[in-house]
Amino acid sequence: MPYRTRAPRWTAAQMDAYEQARALLNALIAAYSARISEASPEAANALREQRAPLLVERDALTADDSDRIDEILREIPTLLAAVRGGTDE
Repeated sequence: MPYRTRAPRWTAAQMDAYEQARALLNALIAAYSARISEASPEAANALREQRAPLLVERDALTADDSDRIDEILREIPTLLAAVRGGTDE
């Protein structure tokens, strides 16, 4: 049987954007986790509620989700800065 190569499913640009989006989601999740570890029980619960959908989204995100990836790349850096600075509430 001859060796056949198959066309890549995603372009390099799509994979790069996907990896950047996942990295931003991971950073935001980590920022929430850091805040949770230092928060009062009530504040920690609220922060966990804010973090929960990010965990689901990170696990479900694929390189096919180009519109959502574009939104993440546009919006998450500002949110990440706010969470790290403690001004997201």
